[in-house]
Amino acid sequence: MLESLIRELLFKLGQQQLLTGIERLSASELQEFAQSLQKYTPALAAKQKEAVFQSKTFSNSDLHPYLNYEQSGNLENRKHGESLIRQGKVGCLVLAGGQGTRLGFDGPKGSFPVSPIKGKSLFQLFCERTKAASVWSGHSLPLCIMTSASNHVQTVEFLQKHNYFGLPSSQVFFIEQEMLPLLDNRGHWLLESPGKIAEGPDGNGHALHLFFGLGIWEKWKALGIEYLNVIFVDNALADPFDPEFVGFSERTKADAALKAVERLSPDEKMGILAECDDKLKVIEYSEMPSKASQFALSSTGMFCISMEFIHYLYQDLNVEFPLHLSRKKAPVLLGTSKGFVQEIAQIWKCERFIFDLLDYTRTSAVLVCPRNKIYAPLKNAAGEKSVETVKLALLLHDREIYRALTGLLPKASAFELDPAFYYPTEELKLKLNQQQISDQDYVSSV
Repeated sequence: MLESLIRELLFKLGQQQLLTGIERLSASELQEFAQSLQKYTPALAAKQKEAVFQSKTFSNSDLHPYLNYEQSGNLENRKHGESLIRQGKVGCLVLAGGQGTRLGFDGPKGSFPVSPIKGKSLFQLFCERTKAASVWSGHSLPLCIMTSASNHVQTVEFLQKHNYFGLPSSQVFFIEQEMLPLLDNRGHWLLESPGKIAEGPDGNGHALHLFFGLGIWEKWKALGIEYLNVIFVDNALADPFDPEFVGFSERTKADAALKAVERLSPDEKMGILAECDDKLKVIEYSEMPSKASQFALSSTGMFCISMEFIHYLYQDLNVEFPLHLSRKKAPVLLGTSKGFVQEIAQIWKCERFIFDLLDYTRTSAVLVCPRNKIYAPLKNAAGEKSVETVKLALLLHDREIYRALTGLLPKASAFELDPAFYYPTEELKLKLNQQQISDQDYVSSV
């Protein structure tokens, strides 16, 4: 019965090649296989196959450098954003589906220790910044974390073990990234083993879809949230409640505003900002035109999105973002002269990206910021964008905050500020002035 159902499902999906090894499966394995197939539709299979044979590379004639941006540093924007945060109108979504594999770390990237003195994890930094902003504003500002199938349990357990780093559990929400089948060069689905589809995370492009569809949008709207800040967990300098960015977004009446930085080089692996058909667009670096040197701005992936726009996307338009292809290596079942064996092979992975929301905006805006103030990604174990560069960026950031709050030059040796000083009350400002920072390597708020 189950085998007949599986054959019928595979026929409808056009994926009969996945019958390989079905005769070896137990009744429970057949049940799991049937359930996994029922997640997917023939329409998805067709879209994935189309993506393999449809080039996404843009030509220079399609795109123009994006010029309609503002530079950060506007005090009025900051004051306006502070007012919105103090009214409890801002929440944050952290995209945290990645693992620490490239760092030689067994666990979610968000649990990797990065701060220069205390060795705080990325999750701890963002939870503590959220707590600081909440205390400063007088509101329990909500935090949502997007995990993946590979790290959801680990992430939740890590945060529970550490009591959400000072946040009540009711203030923290979770969504789990979806998976998509991996493809061969013909656009056909692959098996990881008999009865198990080879799958990979579907990117961050469905984060807002899940946020809306799982009812979190409705809960946050009832709390009075009007703006959603979106950040990536691997950007140690990301501010989950950046007042200037929130104020800029509201003042420009943007459906979605984006933080950008100046490109370091034409070869930097960051998406470029471009204008296409009179609209702002982010082009993934793998899809860039041949002459990328004319594009001066890169996307940081940090958005401030109006809650009304999210409702418009998924209630009114019911959109589904396009698929992007990337070449990856994965364990899959392959046919050889000895039969079918599992091997690491080059495959196609389909992903959706959150920046494609720009295609549906009625209004958008770009705020260009100094890289050293907002962007310090953790990508590699050593060299560029590594833990050493992140630690240095955090140290320099804290030195700048200390100088801004006290008017004094900080000591030359390394130190770390409690994130409460990122949203300082008048009492904390006074306390920092009284601290003998020369005798401390960690400046606590208590």
